Formats: sequence, structure tokens, C-alpha cells
Amino acid sequence: MTASKLIPLNRSEHLYWAAEGYLGPINQAYILCFDRPVDTELIRQTLRELVSAYPRMRGIIELTGLHFQLRILDDDLYVDQLFADTFRVLPHIDASSRPALAAFHNEFINEPISLERGLPWRARFIPHPTRPALMFSVHHIVGDGRSMVQMLSAIMARLSGQPITPCKIDSPSMLPAVMLQKWWQWPASIARWWRLSQAEATMRKGMHIVTLARRKSPRYTTSAIRYHELPCSADAMKAQAKAHGTTVNTLLAALVANAFLAMAADDPKAMAAIRLSVDLRRYYPKGTAPEFGNYVHSFTVLAQRQANLQAQVNALEAQVKEHLLGYERRDYALPVLLYECLPWLGRALFGRLIVRSKAKGKLPPLSCHLSNLGPADAINPPNAQVRLAELWPMTINPVFMLGALSLNGRQFLTLISQNDEIPQEAVAAFQAELDRQFHALMPARPQAQHTTDTHMAKAC
Repeated sequence: MTASKLIPLNRSEHLYWAAEGYLGPINQAYILCFDRPVDTELIRQTLRELVSAYPRMRGIIELTGLHFQLRILDDDLYVDQLFADTFRVLPHIDASSRPALAAFHNEFINEPISLERGLPWRARFIPHPTRPALMFSVHHIVGDGRSMVQMLSAIMARLSGQPITPCKIDSPSMLPAVMLQKWWQWPASIARWWRLSQAEATMRKGMHIVTLARRKSPRYTTSAIRYHELPCSADAMKAQAKAHGTTVNTLLAALVANAFLAMAADDPKAMAAIRLSVDLRRYYPKGTAPEFGNYVHSFTVLAQRQANLQAQVNALEAQVKEHLLGYERRDYALPVLLYECLPWLGRALFGRLIVRSKAKGKLPPLSCHLSNLGPADAINPPNAQVRLAELWPMTINPVFMLGALSLNGRQFLTLISQNDEIPQEAVAAFQAELDRQFHALMPARPQAQHTTDTHMAKAC
């Protein structure tokens, strides 16, 4: 092994590694449902070529000196052996049944990945004569949601006969996206970040954040998921977003916020706190943005009751724009820099901070983390021989999480909850309330379509 094959972990990856033993396997476990038969050997060969083309897919965690790093293994016989352990075929599951897939998905997400010995991902192919499926589970240390989409696109292209383009190894550092160029810019940047933080604290003061937690737990246990297809087409959602003068992402956030607030109808101080993800690649200096890895930051928007949906959209839109402007002005330089220093505590102390924060209830309450991958149709290549019929994204999160995307004109939503504090009855109640918000958004929908959507919601 050469020194060039050692990759430092960035601040997010150190967090995932420190939390791994306490939070559970921090995996991104996606179910891919194909629209036609796929040969098992073609799937196997495609994934083996993906491991060759994407170096981080054959990385293992290794302690070097005082820090853990990602060592990229040579693409040789030993990787072949680890691949044989990583890829399995499960012919006993009915891939054409959404409930059957969801049940398998629900069991699989809590299975750990051996990051220090084996490859940092798992695959389970479920053959079927008409609708096969693939469980593609990658540890978050490998890459973020955009990196997952990049690999999914490579897989689908290879299944249609196109070669997989090799992916380079990028610098893992997030600092170029947030760091200031001049020393004298720091005081103003810190002041703006402080004002934004204080404004959020002021909004939270005296308010009750609505969550689905029905009990308090001193530690993390396991996670659970539910599949849900939203009762609104992707085109209709775009039209509604345009009519409300906003983006699909903000409109979805407003509907989610109103669903939480509706679940606390008798509380005048109810507030929804929603964490949103932002891709930092766009803020790197021109021509230097990395391609593959973990480059996501997040911020929180707060929602109170408003006179109508448009007012809620306007309130959230203003907060989103303020946060995005903060990234453009590099107002997050100080907090990101502080997080970059946390790995110097070492994995044991870093993990202990995570555990104690949970046990003492020191983590800021959140209603949910909303992660919207957006339109996923581009994953299917032009003139594809095999296409995705459905795609269900999922990743472990310490708070209730919604993974959203649109595909083939439909909107898919994975609801991810923590069994230690959130019962499935609460998740089901939220799911039903969110559907009511969508039905109120589109009152003129034909009855036949309403009946179809209701049936699908029950099936999920």
C-alpha cells in the first residue's frame, strides 16, 4: 500500500465513525425496483465493476497514528474475496410485492457493516421474472446522497450496456466551501452567523417543538421504515410550487410543517423544526468542486401556524433564502471549523459526547430531517434497456427522517423512525395527516384518482 491510498476523514465522516457503535449502522440502504427481468450475473458483474471504478467502495477504516483514515484497497484477489461476502442473492422474497420489500428493507437496515475488515457496502439481489429488485446499502462514510445517485446512475447505465466511468479520489475537506479568503472578513462573518443563531433561539423561546416521540430513551436502539407514495403526481407538485411562487422542496417542507402543527392542534405554542440538507459543492471556488464523497451541511427552519399555506410557504422561503445567503457569504466558517477540530478528541471521547448528549437530552429538539433527492428520472439512461420502476431511499438518522424523491411522475417518500422513542402508531398518524395536507392542496382532484391514491397509501 502506498501513502496516496490513505484518505483522511472529514468532519462528517469522523462523526459517522464515532457514532457508529452507538447510533447503529449509518448506512444508506436503497431499494431499486426494476421494470423488467435482469440477469443475476449481470448484476454481479456490474457491482464488481463499480467497486473497481469507485475507489471509496473498496475502502476500509484504519487507525493511523492518532486518527482513523480510509485506506483504499488494491483491486485484486482480496477484494474479490470481500466482494463474494458482500453480494448475496435472495430468491425467497417476492420482489413484486411492495409490502414484502418493505418488510425486508425494515430488517436489513439494522444489520451492521464491518468497516475495518470488509467492504463498506452490501448488496442483496432479489430475482423475479418481471420485477426484480436490488438492495444497495452503502455506509455513509463512502459518500453522501449525491454520491449515491451518481453510483445508481452508473449501475443503471451499465445494465444497459454502457461502461462505468472511473471516479477519481477527491480531497475530503469541506473547508474550501466555507472558509474566508481574507483574515479581516472573519469578524463580520462571525457576527452574521451569531445573529442568525440568536434569531433562531429567539423564535424557539417559549415554543413547543412538535415531534413524534412518545417516550424518552437514554440510548439509541434500532430504526424502522415505512414506504409511502404521496397522493400527488410530480407534475402536479411542480405546478403547485409554481403557483405558490416557490420550489418543490420548500412547498414540501411547508406541507410537512403543517402536518406536524395539525398534530398539536390544541397547543397555541406549537412549532415545527425541520432540518434541511444543503450540498456544499456549489460553494467551492470555481473549478475545484469535488465529485464524490461527503460534502453536505444542514440548517433548520422553524414553522409556526400561519393563516394559510401560502403564508407558511412565504415564511419558510424567507428562512431558506437567509440560510443559503449565509453559505454564499461564508457565514458558516466558524461552526464548520469548530466541527473540524472535534476529531482531535479521538473516537472514544467523540462517541462519549454523542452518548451523553442523548442520555441527558441536550440535543436540540427537531420535528424531522427532510432530505429531498428531487427528480430521479435522470438515473435511467437514454434508450435504457432496464429502467427503475421504483426507488426507496433510506439512511439511519438520530431524528425522524423523510427521504423524498420523484420518479416516473410519482413521488416516493420513505419515513424513517427510531424505535426507542417513536412508536409506529405515531408515524402512521403523521403519514395520514400529511396525506390530508396534500388532499387540501389539490381539492379539484378527480374522485377516481383519489380512490387510487387512498388504496396505495393503505398498501404502503
